[in-house]
Amino acid sequence: MSTQSTIPDKGLVRIIQAYYDSVDSRDGGRVASTYLDAPDTTLQFNADDPIVTVEAIKEFSTRFFQAVRVEHSKIDIWANPLMGDVVPVDLAPVRSSSTVTVLSTGLPTFILGEGATAKRIAVPSASIFTIDIQTEKFVSVHNMFDLGKIYAAIGEIG
Repeated sequence: MSTQSTIPDKGLVRIIQAYYDSVDSRDGGRVASTYLDAPDTTLQFNADDPIVTVEAIKEFSTRFFQAVRVEHSKIDIWANPLMGDVVPVDLAPVRSSSTVTVLSTGLPTFILGEGATAKRIAVPSASIFTIDIQTEKFVSVHNMFDLGKIYAAIGEIG
């Protein structure tokens, strides 16, 4: 399947940036609103089981934001292979001609606590986004970064 889309590159950048902005807002409802309301819509971290359905994504995001703030920077997006077929299109849920899959790298900074004592942890990440072309909403988001550093820091301040 081709990774070409009917969404222009500027549109893909806008959609991905809107997602990162929603995460940075700490608003679970805003994050959930970026997803396609479908029974197989997913949010996944690393090799963990995916979080399935928009409502479950909203609930997870709301709980997560109670413990952590996130600020994204240094974002790059690839819609086409750089060298070889590096944009994976064979992951669940099944991709189709109605979706486009893009890869994004970034540097999210996780902030735990408040004020001068807040702990800041920058963790390089890669995310695979599958976007429904018609609605420009996410069918799936698969984030890959070292969650262990975040959990360890939560344990230190908790």
